[in-house]
Amino acid sequence: MSNIVTRMASTADTDSLARLAKQTFLDAFEKFNEPQNIRAYVKSAFSPSQIAVELLDEDSVFFVAERDSMLVGYAKIRQGEVPACVAAASPAELHRIYVEQSVLGTGIGQMLLDAAIETSRAQQHDVLWLGVWEHNLDAVAFYERFGFERVGEHPFMMGAEQQTDFIMQLTL
Repeated sequence: MSNIVTRMASTADTDSLARLAKQTFLDAFEKFNEPQNIRAYVKSAFSPSQIAVELLDEDSVFFVAERDSMLVGYAKIRQGEVPACVAAASPAELHRIYVEQSVLGTGIGQMLLDAAIETSRAQQHDVLWLGVWEHNLDAVAFYERFGFERVGEHPFMMGAEQQTDFIMQLTL
């Protein structure tokens, strides 16, 4: 996709990133979850104020994919708390990676993942790990194609409902 540009996000992207994050999350999960649970999660996780806080966090890096100056995908890596099943001296988490429905399957997810891997290596991380919903089999297969392996699981709260995420890691 020659008209796609990936770059690090900045605070100037706050509003458009918040809109993209909310929409891509809803597209991916709304039909599988209770309306009150998804609304509660989206309201807290993807408000412009929350995205602004995350963009300013020194332990986080956002990447965005743009087509014709419009955001069509994003990824976020961060440092922080790590599940016990992740065996690494210096791990980074692929906290989020989402692409608009209209461009799924066009290589944008791979471009964002490549940027996350490259940055994690440059920051001297030895493992990139993530949590992926156990029922999101397309995403699990996507990560497996890039060498991620399942190493455990942990709970994920979707509003008031506890779900299970598989923990996957890639040795860098």
